Amino acid sequence: MKEQSIVHIKVDYEEALQSKRDILSSERDFLRIIKRIKRYKLLRGEELNNRIKIQNKLKELNSNITKLNQTLPKVKLPNILKKKEEAKKKEIKEEKQSKIEIKEIHEDDDLERQLIEIQEKLRKLG
Repeated sequence: MKEQSIVHIKVDYEEALQSKRDILSSERDFLRIIKRIKRYKLLRGEELNNRIKIQNKLKELNSNITKLNQTLPKVKLPNILKKKEEAKKKEIKEEKQSKIEIKEIHEDDDLERQLIEIQEKLRKLG
């Protein structure tokens, strides 16, 4: 075996104390992160279970609606009412599209604002 030489490093009391504080705070932070990850996994599992339940309920509801439509008699609408219904459907569809577009714009604005804030912080540090 090779001979090993022992190296001693002198550390001030304050430096040693600060190092110990840093290590302990890092351990504390890691434990908090682990705790949050476990909580996230638990909540994610609950979310998946709830989604499956909702999906099953929607399938059941869809089958019930289908049965109901088969049971109820068909109603013949006059052409005037058909045109009004189609116009209402188009209006509703357009409103939904405009709401979706507005939501996307707000999400993009929020992301851009966050990105600008981060860039400003980086400029201040650098």
